[in-house]
Amino acid sequence: MTTSVDTETHEPLSSVEDGAPYKAFSTRYRNYVLALLTLGYVFNFVDRQVMTILLEPIKAEFNASDTEMGLLSGLAFALFYAVLGIPVARLADRWSRRNVLAMSMATWSAVTALCATAGSFAHLAVLRVGVGIGEAGGTPPSQALITDYFPPERRALAQGVLAAAPNLGILVGLFGGALLAEALGWRMVFLVFGIPGVLLAILLFFTVKEPRRQPRSAVGDESLLVAIKGITRLPGFLWIASGVGFAGIAGYGLGIWSPSFLVRVHAMSLVDAGLWLGLIGVFGGTLGAVTGGLLVDRLARKDPRWQLRVPVIGLLIALPTQLAFVLWPETHRIGGPDGLPFALVFMGISAVFASFWIAPSYAAVQNLVPAHWRTQASALMLLAINLLGLGLGPLVVGMLSDYFAYTGANSIRWALVVVLSTCIFGAWCYWRGSVPYARAVSR
Repeated sequence: MTTSVDTETHEPLSSVEDGAPYKAFSTRYRNYVLALLTLGYVFNFVDRQVMTILLEPIKAEFNASDTEMGLLSGLAFALFYAVLGIPVARLADRWSRRNVLAMSMATWSAVTALCATAGSFAHLAVLRVGVGIGEAGGTPPSQALITDYFPPERRALAQGVLAAAPNLGILVGLFGGALLAEALGWRMVFLVFGIPGVLLAILLFFTVKEPRRQPRSAVGDESLLVAIKGITRLPGFLWIASGVGFAGIAGYGLGIWSPSFLVRVHAMSLVDAGLWLGLIGVFGGTLGAVTGGLLVDRLARKDPRWQLRVPVIGLLIALPTQLAFVLWPETHRIGGPDGLPFALVFMGISAVFASFWIAPSYAAVQNLVPAHWRTQASALMLLAINLLGLGLGPLVVGMLSDYFAYTGANSIRWALVVVLSTCIFGAWCYWRGSVPYARAVSR
């Protein structure tokens, strides 16, 4: 038997041969890997969501409709991203999660930089499809690596830290993207945000170790189809996936179109909208993601149903505050007629509670599945959130905004009201899945 010593606690650590893979790594190295994976996820989300702040200038240059912009920011990216995520995740489970993640990161970052060369709406749409293909191998390997790097009692918190990365990505993408777009044009935004991800991919490849795998049983893993059937038959999995999907429709629909909403309805500049939405995302969203993980770690020890009921609480509190953000009169401003829209206060509150579902959902799925299916299960979750959430959310908002065009600038307001209501179905799915999930993990 081989042993090592945790450099932080000076306690003996067993190798993977003695049990779980996380025992082979020191606390310091685990935290380094978590930091690197989180930074990679920041770039993942910056490159994915940079379109959010650029909707208005790109729409103006290519004379596109809201429906077309919803397609460009949603389904054009999400379709290939979600569908290819499953075979790519299977490759990661069978080969190397570190290698798949590094190659994917280099690909999506390089194609993001190429978006600066787009000469037409169709050209840009094709490049965004390429970004989606690259990002198909981003999140699932990261989540699976965290599961092998951290013990069960720390996984929800670690997943919460990873889940907070998109909020920092929102700040960088929205505010930084707005500043660059205003100073240098929207094309330079893609170039500046794409190149650093290539460099990070190289660092990840050479410094992150692939945890040794636990012995894998061949039972139930003969093919991709068998793996998918096995995962979807796990108690509570389909309820969790449905909850994630419906929550994603509301979340992505609001998230993608919020800058345009503030510009059109509240007459904010692109830079101001990017700054305040970015700050709300990084502080409110991070607080919510980490708090959700901490609550689940504490409550689920006594009753596993809380793993999925904490997301229910978050969604049901977030909905009225999100509606208040969308419906609050534009004449009500902080500091007088030229001040900030008071509606931003409700956006800040909703950002905390709307993030409660993220970390508990992914941690729940990782707790359900055997080790050799973890990355594929994460990819199936991403299929749900991206086809329903990222794919349909922005597109439906754009279609409804065009439908309500007779209301003028308020068209986007009524479109968002309709789409936000879908989180009610998400909360119901989480509630229904909490009991079968608790029974499964208790066994």
